[in-house]
Amino acid sequence: MWMYLLGGKMKKSLIAGASAFALIASLLAMVAPAANAALNVPKSAWPACSSSRTVFCVESVSVTTVTGNKIALSWVADGATLLPVETSTASTDTATVTSDTSTVTSDTSTVTSDTSTVTSDTSTVTVPTVTIPTLATGRAVTGRWTSTNWSTEGLDLLGYGGLYVEAKTANEFVNHIFINALPTITSTSNKVNIANQLGNSNFTANLDNDLTIEVTVKVGEIKPGVLVGVGTNFTGDYSTVNSLSTIKFSGSPVAVPLAGKSSDCSGETGVARAVVRQLQAILFINNDGQSAFGVDGLTGDMLVASNGVCDLSTPVWNSELKEFTFTAAAPHFAPDGTTLNYGFYKAVIPVADAKLLWGLENPNDAVKALNVQIITTVNEGNNLVSTIGVRNGKIIIDISGFHYSRPKLKISLKKDWKPATTMLNKSTITCTMGKSVKKITAVKPTCPKGYKKK
Repeated sequence: MWMYLLGGKMKKSLIAGASAFALIASLLAMVAPAANAALNVPKSAWPACSSSRTVFCVESVSVTTVTGNKIALSWVADGATLLPVETSTASTDTATVTSDTSTVTSDTSTVTSDTSTVTSDTSTVTVPTVTIPTLATGRAVTGRWTSTNWSTEGLDLLGYGGLYVEAKTANEFVNHIFINALPTITSTSNKVNIANQLGNSNFTANLDNDLTIEVTVKVGEIKPGVLVGVGTNFTGDYSTVNSLSTIKFSGSPVAVPLAGKSSDCSGETGVARAVVRQLQAILFINNDGQSAFGVDGLTGDMLVASNGVCDLSTPVWNSELKEFTFTAAAPHFAPDGTTLNYGFYKAVIPVADAKLLWGLENPNDAVKALNVQIITTVNEGNNLVSTIGVRNGKIIIDISGFHYSRPKLKISLKKDWKPATTMLNKSTITCTMGKSVKKITAVKPTCPKGYKKK
């Protein structure tokens, strides 16, 4: 096993005991049911929010193009027609118009024609041809989020005409929430279906990874624990009004190696059945008297993201080692059996949580205090890129460029780290030698040689 410490490496065995969830593709079938559940989250797919459904519903969806143009999408039910945006009607001016009957004097001056020769530009301009792919028709859905500007903004270049955001519980036994952004196609009779790959119809079509997709969902009385994202530039935000919570997340679709069976996610011989660009989110909750990963008192604003969905886990906390462990997994090879699958992992830890877990009073100490390790079964060479920083009250850890199949990310407090001495721990004394006076400030201040404490 190889362990990477922000660029360095040493041999190390994996730490046992880290719990993880099964394939996202099978809706986390291994998640254990909560004991004494008091909250009952709807198990079927949630509708778009309306006057009759204000909780457990999808409130809004938008997409932002690479040029920064944010487009709010509208919900169009299956069988319905997308209506154009209404424009204001101008008021008709009924005032009487008085005709001007004054005489116009014609100008009879001679106009001299310019008989110089004008050379036309006959060069050929080649307009690039854009071929929009044909997609297969997948399962029927209740509608789509789309816009009248979908085509004019170039959002149809991959063949799909809208998005279906499927939000529901991860399975019928738990209240944890699984949210999946899926491409859709619409027939001439306005019937909406999931868009699948034409030559590989068991898998959905690729989402456009040049887009940033933002989804807002009303989650009722759910208390957030940890948000796990499948997408790049993934962010999450929570708000609560009158004890009812809203979750908003955004990100860009990422290439996800999908396994045909769980054994493909172990070792260095597994081959993916497909690589599909997806955007997904899993919200592990803190209701029902349980913590998302066994640590009480955290903010619920922690986030992790990866494209290794075989074994993507919530953070696992080891209280003895003061150590977080995250797990992700994917087949080692792409569908061609030769190309290697690469991955990324992102962890966002609020500084308030870092203070509770590691005693970091000063969030800026995280860069020097925390030890970040990526553990894999192969030598990653020079592909690995690791960064750690503090922004907007959160510790952000990014690691990318490692190989699958089953890497682990560990975050722990360095054993030899000591916080910088603060002024709160210091005191000041006055020292004199004759007419010379010196003030000494230190944790344990003493007078210089020859001086006496006043």
